[in-house]
Amino acid sequence: MSNADFIANLVPGAQQGYSLYGVLPSITIAQAIIESNWGTSYSANYDKNLFGIKMAGAKSPGMNIVQGSYATDDGGYYRRYQSWGDSMIDHGFFLANNSRYANVIGNTDYRSVANNLQSDGYAGDSATYASSLISTIKANNLTQYDIGSYTGRSIDSTNPGSDVPTTQYSIVSDSTWTSPDILYGRRCRVIVSSSDGQTALDVSDLRVVFSCVKTAAQLQPQFSTIVIYNLSPESENTIIQEGNRVTLEAGYEGSQYGLIFDGDVVQAIRNKEDGTTYTLTLVAADSDRWMSYSQSNFSLVRGQNNRSVIEGLASKATIPTQLGSISDSLSTSQLTRGKVIFGLTRDYIRQIAKSENAAAYIEGGKINFVKASDIPDGEILDLSPDSGLIGVPEQQDYGVTISCLMNPQIKLNSLVHVDNTLVHAQQFDQGQQIYTLDQDGIYRVIQITYMGDTRGNDWYTELETVTQAGAIPAMITNSTQSAQ
Repeated sequence: MSNADFIANLVPGAQQGYSLYGVLPSITIAQAIIESNWGTSYSANYDKNLFGIKMAGAKSPGMNIVQGSYATDDGGYYRRYQSWGDSMIDHGFFLANNSRYANVIGNTDYRSVANNLQSDGYAGDSATYASSLISTIKANNLTQYDIGSYTGRSIDSTNPGSDVPTTQYSIVSDSTWTSPDILYGRRCRVIVSSSDGQTALDVSDLRVVFSCVKTAAQLQPQFSTIVIYNLSPESENTIIQEGNRVTLEAGYEGSQYGLIFDGDVVQAIRNKEDGTTYTLTLVAADSDRWMSYSQSNFSLVRGQNNRSVIEGLASKATIPTQLGSISDSLSTSQLTRGKVIFGLTRDYIRQIAKSENAAAYIEGGKINFVKASDIPDGEILDLSPDSGLIGVPEQQDYGVTISCLMNPQIKLNSLVHVDNTLVHAQQFDQGQQIYTLDQDGIYRVIQITYMGDTRGNDWYTELETVTQAGAIPAMITNSTQSAQ
C-alpha cells in the first residue's frame, strides 16, 4: 500500500474522531503514521491497532473492541479493532477521556497540539515527538483534512497553524452546492410517540444505532431494532411508559432521504454499555398488531373473486389495513356460491397467496401481493460506484446480494440495475444447480436491511435480489421449481 493510500484510509476515521472528541485530524493521522510506521507494525496489520492502545480501560462506545493477539510487557494485551477507522476514533476517545490531555481537545492549531502532546508526556521522555509530528504533517500536507466541527466549534482555515488556503471542502445544508443529491450530508430523524399521538419525543440529536430488516419472502411483521444512547431519565421513562410507535427517517441531504420504518414498539430494553453510557433499545414491528390480533368475520356473496376477498380482508377486519401493490394477474375465477370468512386475517391472506402462487408481504402497514410476472411501478434504480454502490455484489442462488449507501428510495419489489461485470460470480459445487445472472443486469429486491449509526461508520443498505423475472422464494411450491 502506498503512503497516499494509507493516508486516504485514515481520513474518514480521523475526521469523525474530531467531530466526536475534538482531536485535530492532521494530528491523529500523523500519530498513526509515526506509531504504526505507515501501517506496517504488527498491531496495525493483525489487530488494526494503529496506536498500541491497551485492552484495559474505557473504550469508545458502540464499537466491537476485543482482546488483541499481541501481549503487553505488563502481562496484558493490546486492543483489536474491526478497522483502522475504529482505531482512529477510539484514539480520540482515549485522549478526550484523559484529563492530562485537556489542552489538546478542541485545539485547532496543529503546532500547539503537537507541543502539548509532548509536554503532557504522551511519548514518554521523547524530546523530538512534537517536531516529528509537525514535520510529518507538513511533508504530507495533512492540514488539508482539518475540516469539520467539534461541539459547534468549527475549524477556522485562517488559523495560523493551518497551511491550507480558504476553500470549500465540505458540503453542508443550504450551502452553495447546486446538486439536488448530496451523498455526504447524512440526515436522520427518530420520533417516538404515544398511541394517540398526543405525546411525542424527537431523539434525533442523540446517538441512534438502528437495524431495519424488511422481507417479501414471507408474510410477517417487518422488525426493526433502534438503540438510543444516553437519554435523560425523564425521557427514558416517558418512552418506556408511553412510547407505542416509532418512526425512523434516514438518508442524505437531497432526494435520497425518506421514511424507512414506521411501526409499533414491541419491547423497550434498558441497558448499560459501560460506566457512563446508557442505552434504550426499542424492538419494533411494522403491523405487529394486525399480524397477531386482526380477525375477519364477514360473508361473501356468489360471484366474488380473490381480489374482492382481499379487499374485504383489508377493510372489514377487526384491525383494518391498507392495500399496497396488488397484482393485476390475480385469478378472475368467481365463487359459485356464498362464503363465510371467519378467523385470523393473516391466515386467509396466506391461503390466497399460496393459491395464486404469489408472495404476500407487509410494508409500511400495507398488504402487497406480487407475482413473478408483475412489473413493479417506478423507475429502475441504477447502482454503480458513482451512485452509492459499496463493495462487490455477490451472486447467490436466486440473484445477487448488493450493498449501497443508505437509500430509502429502494423498496421491496422494486427493480435495480447493476452492471454484471461488477458481480462476483458464485462458485459451482458438485450437485448444485448452475444459476445465471440476469442478461440485462436488472434485479428484483426481495429483502432490504438498513444499517445506520448516527455517530459511527454504518450508513448503508443491503439488498437481497432475484432476477427481474425470477420468483420470490415464497412463491416456489416444490423442490423442482427454479427461482429463475
